[in-house]
Amino acid sequence: MVNFAAKFLLTLARWIKRGGVIINEHSLSKAQTESHVRILDRWFDFIGLEELSHRLAQRTGRPFCLLTFDDGKRSNFSETAPVLRRLRVPAVFYVTTEALTTGSCLWFDQRDQLVRQLGYCPRGLELDTLKELPFDRLRERLERASAEHHFVPVAEGDEVRPMSWEEARILRRWGFTIGAHGVTHSILTREPPERALAEIEESMAKVTRELGEPCQTFAFPNGNYTVELAQHAARCGARTVMTTDPMWVDDKAILWRLPRIQLFGEGAPARLEAKIALAAFKGALVNPNGSGRSYRTAHCGRGTHSTATPVCSANR
Repeated sequence: MVNFAAKFLLTLARWIKRGGVIINEHSLSKAQTESHVRILDRWFDFIGLEELSHRLAQRTGRPFCLLTFDDGKRSNFSETAPVLRRLRVPAVFYVTTEALTTGSCLWFDQRDQLVRQLGYCPRGLELDTLKELPFDRLRERLERASAEHHFVPVAEGDEVRPMSWEEARILRRWGFTIGAHGVTHSILTREPPERALAEIEESMAKVTRELGEPCQTFAFPNGNYTVELAQHAARCGARTVMTTDPMWVDDKAILWRLPRIQLFGEGAPARLEAKIALAAFKGALVNPNGSGRSYRTAHCGRGTHSTATPVCSANR
């Protein structure tokens, strides 16, 4: 019954919607990558980032799917990219630049390791609590808890360990796009304005230096953004800026504020199809970045302007 309902909703969504979807993934195994490609291929044409503007302008034809992967984990290189390359499916990999430079795991992986080692979550280290803090306070709290419990984080396993810059360059040589995802994966709306702007500018500049070509796309860590931050990314050279607003993308889309639908590796096919289908209907899904944005649009200059009504949600 769930499978039938999901397929019915997706068929309806394809009939009423133009454009397509931008999918936001993180760390997938080879088997999960192949499964997601198989599911999406039933409904969409896979496109590369460079095709997006052209496909948005089309008013007919099969809907498209642009795959994106956040964080820059080594599993993107060792597990996901080889499958996509074999199947000739393009994708964008958004990397957190400090992690690729130092080889250290990201702050939320450090926190998860500590919680697993202790068998409980120390007070103040709840994920939603940490996501409310500026990054310096977040890192200080994690380091203090790690010292108190004699814990040393280890970047073991490709789902935790970041890829290297050389591996990012190999991905680029394989034809994939590399974008910036901040320096530290701090939530930019929690940072002082100058720090948030620097995270965008410095991460894009680092990708440019390491790959030897301009970085032209940026994805907000955790999906949290403001119009000012999104437009700053555009001023830094980003032709496309990614959020986690869970909606389909069509010809009304603003390239510096693009919606993406989050999928995760453990989801059953019918649940993935149902989530993608629901994203076609305004207000059916709440933004998983914790802002709870529920969108309505009004004409504003050359695009649409979104207003938000806060609710509550969670994201990774």
